[in-house]
Amino acid sequence: MYLEMIKMSKIVVIDPGHGGHDPGAVANGLREKDLTLDISKRTKRYLERNYKGVKVYLTRTNDKYLTLAQRANYANRKNADLFVSMHINAGGGTGYESFIHTSKASRTVRAQNNVHDRAIKEMAVTNRGKKSANFAVLRLSKMPAILPENLFIDRKADANKLKSSKFLDKVAKGHAIGIANFLKLSSGKSTKKTTSKGSGASKSKSNNKQTSSYNGDSIVDYLKSIGQPSSFAHRKNLAAKHGIRNYTGTATQNLQLLRILRDGAKVKPTPTKPKTQPKTYRVGQKVKIKSSAKKYSRSNVTIPTKYKNKSYTIQQVGKDDVLLKELYSWVKKKDTY
Repeated sequence: MYLEMIKMSKIVVIDPGHGGHDPGAVANGLREKDLTLDISKRTKRYLERNYKGVKVYLTRTNDKYLTLAQRANYANRKNADLFVSMHINAGGGTGYESFIHTSKASRTVRAQNNVHDRAIKEMAVTNRGKKSANFAVLRLSKMPAILPENLFIDRKADANKLKSSKFLDKVAKGHAIGIANFLKLSSGKSTKKTTSKGSGASKSKSNNKQTSSYNGDSIVDYLKSIGQPSSFAHRKNLAAKHGIRNYTGTATQNLQLLRILRDGAKVKPTPTKPKTQPKTYRVGQKVKIKSSAKKYSRSNVTIPTKYKNKSYTIQQVGKDDVLLKELYSWVKKKDTY
């Protein structure tokens, strides 16, 4: 009987792309690995709150690295009905696109149609189309699998949307409804958690912690549950008050602020280490390119942001510059650390 009940539920595996030492695309104060985890958690929460007969698993729930094979194999072990690998795009474009494997199995095409169309409807962004590719996570998955690319992290207008919690809720809602439509899930009553006015939130100035029945990981939902404004301006003020500097609404900053407010955690801002130039340079030495670096030393070409703050190997040492092996480009010594 128990096994029969399990089979009656649809299983969805959502894969937050990248993680751990692999940040994915990085630009405009955002990291792909943080955004994919945030969106995946929101999508899982929306599905489980609003639909019956569905169990949602995440390939990772924290900042850890998984190989592509590990991600697909996890979905295979769970005998999932659908696998969704969340990603953020880069490369100077704009908008939303999705990929399925080049084999284009009919059920997979139907999954893509449902998820893609609903995501576009909720997000109201440029539709870059439904595409196919021989990506490993799609090829190794034994069930319908789709890989959405949610906007471009290196386009400022797209990045500003990705910094908005309200927009991320739309991203999650679009994918969740598309998944539900594909799997023909039945709507269920949303389990709204209410907070008794009698218990109230703690007003003690000596403790950051406030009482709430909310156990999720959305700072916006948490603030609403304790009767506080959830606007970006209010969150920025709270962040500054509790020592979170340069708040822009990233997933990492939001989780840090949530821990402080909900759990009473005393999180001290991490002091920024000065990026000092090495005293000596030698072949084989590892260096990074400073954020302030503008152009390569022996050409008039601008150094792309994506190449900065990453580790490279010195191949040759010049008088005032070094040749970086991985880029095969000369960079001024003063622009390295």
